[in-house]
Amino acid sequence: MRNMHLEAAIWTLFTSIEFYEEAARECERTMDWFGTLAIARRVANFGRNNQIYDTFKKRAADFRRGAELARLGDYELIWRISDSIRGDARGIMEQPLPSWMTNVEYQEFGEVRWSRLLAYASQITRALNNAMTAGESFLHPDPDCPERSDDDDGFPGDSIVEAYSDNVQWYKEPLFWTLPDPLPEYVIDKSVSCRTGDEVPWTGVWYPDTGLDGCSLTFAIKGMLMQPVFRVVKTIEERNRESGGAIFGSPVTVAVATTWHPVISSGHPLNEEADLRAKAGEPCPKAGVWQPMEVGASDRRYEAGEIMGSLGTAYGYTVWRWKSER
Repeated sequence: MRNMHLEAAIWTLFTSIEFYEEAARECERTMDWFGTLAIARRVANFGRNNQIYDTFKKRAADFRRGAELARLGDYELIWRISDSIRGDARGIMEQPLPSWMTNVEYQEFGEVRWSRLLAYASQITRALNNAMTAGESFLHPDPDCPERSDDDDGFPGDSIVEAYSDNVQWYKEPLFWTLPDPLPEYVIDKSVSCRTGDEVPWTGVWYPDTGLDGCSLTFAIKGMLMQPVFRVVKTIEERNRESGGAIFGSPVTVAVATTWHPVISSGHPLNEEADLRAKAGEPCPKAGVWQPMEVGASDRRYEAGEIMGSLGTAYGYTVWRWKSER
C-alpha cells in the first residue's frame, strides 16, 4: 500500500525553502572547488574558466533570490533557475577542460559535482512544473500539441519515492535530503477544497479526490490555477515491454479534473509500527476503532473481517487507520 506520509514528507522537502537554499550552497561548493583547482593550475584568468566560476556564483545568488521570493509565495524564479541548470551543465562540459584537468579531476567535476547540483535542480523543477503550468495547460491545451496536456511533468504515481531513494543511495557524500525521523503524521483536510481550474487558496501539498491509485499527491501554489490529477494508464514497464526495443523513462498519463484537499501535518509523529491501515472495500484486518485519514470525518468501529466502508470520494478510495481497540 502507498505510504502517504512518506510521499507527503518528500513533496514537502523538495518544495521547501531550505532545499532551495541548499541548492545555492551546492553551487558555492562547486564554485570554490573549481576556483581552487584553477588557481592551482594557474589558469584562473584563462578565458572561459573565469566565466565558469562566475556562472556558479551567479546561480548560487539566483537560487538564494528564488528562495527569498518563494518564501513570499512567488515560485517563478526558483522554477526557472532550476530548469536552466541542465543547459548550464551542457555548455560548461563542452569546454576544453581536459586540457588542464586530470582525468580524475574532470570526472569529479562532471560525474560528482555537476551531478549533485543537477539532482537538486531536477527535483525542484519536477516538484513545481505542474503547479506552474498544468492548470492553464489543462484548460487551454496547445492547439499544436493538445495531447501534451495529458503529460505529467511532475512525479507520476508514487515515483517521488523512487526519485528520493535513488539519489540518497547514489552519492557517497550525503545530500541534504534528510527526512524527519520519525516521519510526521499527515492527514487530509477535507474542510478545504479546490477544483481543477479554480484559483488555489493555499500553498502546499494536496491530495486528489481520485485517491492515489495510479495518481499522485501534488504541490500547488496560492493564486495559481489548480491543476488536474494525472492518472497513470500505462506504466514504464508496460511501455518498454510493448515497445519492440525502445526504452521509455516515463509512463503514459491522462489528465483528469478533480477536487483537491490540503495534506497537513497532524502535529504528531508517525508511529509506523502502529500504523495499521486498510482501504475501503478490504476486509478489516483487526477489530477496533478505525480513523479515516481525512480531517473532519468520524471514527468508526469495525470487526475483524468486516468490509471497510467508503466515505464516497469521487474516484478513489477511503483509507482507514487503526486507532484503538475500543
